[in-house]
Amino acid sequence: MSVRIAATAFVASLLAVSPVLAGPIAVPFLPPGSTLALSVADGTMTVSSGGGDVNLRLEPSTRSQVIDKLPRGTKVTVINMVDGGKWVHVKVGDKEGYIARYLLRD
Repeated sequence: MSVRIAATAFVASLLAVSPVLAGPIAVPFLPPGSTLALSVADGTMTVSSGGGDVNLRLEPSTRSQVIDKLPRGTKVTVINMVDGGKWVHVKVGDKEGYIARYLLRD
């Protein structure tokens, strides 16, 4: 019995000290219908490429079909982050697609 209590206390201390060690257990509960993406600059980001238009892609890959080209300064609504935060799933007008994260600013 005391081993179980000690193990529980140890796990609890890991959660309190380092959420990284806790993995998925440390993710906060979100009510149905809410997303973490809304915490990123009120759900919007801005295209900030210095090299011209940015490709809005069908899937989060540079090999994916380009569905639109967005000029610098275009505001996009963030749906969520994918591929470890490398790509951002966005909505622009009536179009939905993916933009590489480094091409956007908060």
